[in-house]
Amino acid sequence: MPVITRLRRGPWWWRRRFIRDEQRTHYSRFEGEFQEMLSSTLTGEPEAIDSAVPGEARAMEDSNYYLVQFSGPEVDAMSPAESTRFARLSSWPDVTTRTVLAPRRATGDAIQAVHSAPVAPERVLFLDIETAGLSANTYLFLVGLMYANGNGFHVEQVLARDYTEEKGVLLHVHETMSRFDTIVTYNGATFDIPFIRTRMAVHRIAELPPVGSVDLLHASRRVFRGTLPNCRLVTVEKHLRGSGREGDIPSRFIPRAYHEFVRTKDARIMRNVAYHNRMDLFTMAVILNHLGEPRDPLMGTPSAPDAPPPDFPSVNVAN
Repeated sequence: MPVITRLRRGPWWWRRRFIRDEQRTHYSRFEGEFQEMLSSTLTGEPEAIDSAVPGEARAMEDSNYYLVQFSGPEVDAMSPAESTRFARLSSWPDVTTRTVLAPRRATGDAIQAVHSAPVAPERVLFLDIETAGLSANTYLFLVGLMYANGNGFHVEQVLARDYTEEKGVLLHVHETMSRFDTIVTYNGATFDIPFIRTRMAVHRIAELPPVGSVDLLHASRRVFRGTLPNCRLVTVEKHLRGSGREGDIPSRFIPRAYHEFVRTKDARIMRNVAYHNRMDLFTMAVILNHLGEPRDPLMGTPSAPDAPPPDFPSVNVAN
């Protein structure tokens, strides 16, 4: 009769089991919080996307997507005032750094052409993305684009109504970005832009053209570190505007909310996701306007109105 020897369970086994149990506990807690948020947020009957978030179906190169647009006061009640301040912006704030997003195989001449190009407010594009997860192996489902035109700020929200529409979203973003000189993001140098580039490569979309990039997260840290508990976008927004958002969805729930929308086709939660994305865009303009005001370099706060404007910072060319 064979002898059965029981293997001793070493520390590695208990560590793996502990991590697995912790992951299960975290997921259960997260799912419980999400379902609680969902039940408290959603009211009424299920809605289709064109009812919850009015927009229009579009297509590029036989790839479908959904486009939502807002202009002027539709963006935010303070949009007209902030767009007027933004239109007066003649130079980049001294706390910001403008780099150049060049194609991976670009020549020095191509980079220099963008490096020396003049920058005007009407040539600045604010960008913010929402993804189905943090890894670039997952989908990008919403890209918010905001720019100034004759009526103030104009917002375009490019949405994939299911996973198959991601390519259409990226094609629209590629075409829009090519019309501007500078892209303004919040942590975009680390997350948004690399994510977009990776997903474009997956769909074999042409590389983005050389374009300037300003990441306001780094500028906000220079100004608000030590003053605010953190430099998250919503924290800085509350500090500058004096109040938080109403009807927002926490960013950690957004990927889960999108998967729920794709599964059920109930778009009520997407109303909150689109609002979150739109407010992120508008808050970037508020922050840029604030940083553009003359300020005391030692205190990081606006100085007297007659203080001289800050000098245009040097431009760093990305490798």
